[in-house]
Amino acid sequence: MSDNKRLDYLDMTKGLGMILVLIGHLQGDSIFTFSPYIQPLCVYIFSFHMPMFFIVSGILIAVKNEEIKPFKDVAVSRFRGIMIPYYWFSLFYMIVVVTALINGEIAVQTLYLNIWYVLSGYGMNVLWFLPALYLGELLFIRIRRKIRDDVPFVTVIVLMNAIVYLLAYFAGIAKYPTPFAERVHDLIIVVLRPVLVCGFIAIGYYMHKLLRKGTRIGDFFNKPELNAKGKISFKYRAAYIVLGLMLFGVCFAFFRVNNGIDFRSLAFRNVFFFFLCALSGSFGMISLCKGLPRIPLFCYWGKGSLIFMATHNSQKVLTFSLKTAMYVNQYLTRARGYICYAIVIVIITAYSTFMIWLISRYFPFITGKPYKLPWKKK
Repeated sequence: MSDNKRLDYLDMTKGLGMILVLIGHLQGDSIFTFSPYIQPLCVYIFSFHMPMFFIVSGILIAVKNEEIKPFKDVAVSRFRGIMIPYYWFSLFYMIVVVTALINGEIAVQTLYLNIWYVLSGYGMNVLWFLPALYLGELLFIRIRRKIRDDVPFVTVIVLMNAIVYLLAYFAGIAKYPTPFAERVHDLIIVVLRPVLVCGFIAIGYYMHKLLRKGTRIGDFFNKPELNAKGKISFKYRAAYIVLGLMLFGVCFAFFRVNNGIDFRSLAFRNVFFFFLCALSGSFGMISLCKGLPRIPLFCYWGKGSLIFMATHNSQKVLTFSLKTAMYVNQYLTRARGYICYAIVIVIITAYSTFMIWLISRYFPFITGKPYKLPWKKK
């Protein structure tokens, strides 16, 4: 299978992953009033959706061999692609906060807190993901460049993660009686997150190495069976789809044990079942996307996943979506929950898709890319 095909299914994984992120974030009384049965789905999604993005990052590092490139070059390149968007979108989020402050909707302390979140790297809302990913990738590449042998490298990663999970547990049960203590806790979270991200990146990295072409197991998984027309056979695709569904089943069987995790605050509860669900759900999605034919819209969402992540949680768009759903509900009362929830998802997805197009075409500097006049030829 070609590299382009491999990257296509990773783009699709990220694209579908963003839909899961959107669904998982649609929580609260305003949503559950229409769809009370949707809460278990949100818990299921949270059991694996963030580790999945880190695993994909590890696969891409292996594909591009970034661990052997000059560290400074990688750091600068990833800063442009991850941290520049972090600061731009943080600025846009701050504008919303300042507007709310001017309108008397929030206290000034909320403004100070969000400034702290931005500067400390804790992150406003969903933007926590970006500093964690950036530092996690750099940590992985730095350690990999220092330790080239696989066994010592994996040993170091495992020990680091074991220590950090213990620290995260004790940080979670500790008391923070003052605002200063809470800010210290924020810094602890900021320091611990990249180590855990590094662990999932390592899993993706080694999974790619294990399944690369040229190895017995890699050829088994990567050598597609072709039909009479020279296209990938249905049997080959179906095998990956079935494998993906089976892995989803494993995740579904155990996600209730932890009953919801939160990577942002490092709330994992039972670490064994957290990993079981994170890995089975993540590789279930990757396997499913490898079995599916290329779907351009999913790839589009995947390529613009950073923009999708940063724009999908607009409160104004959510309010408009809910009002639209309530209006439709007057005429389709028999399928109230399903229809209302679907309307909200479709509207927010359409909005984020538009934002991907708008920013990519007219404001690429927001995502760290050089600005080019859209009407000029490449």
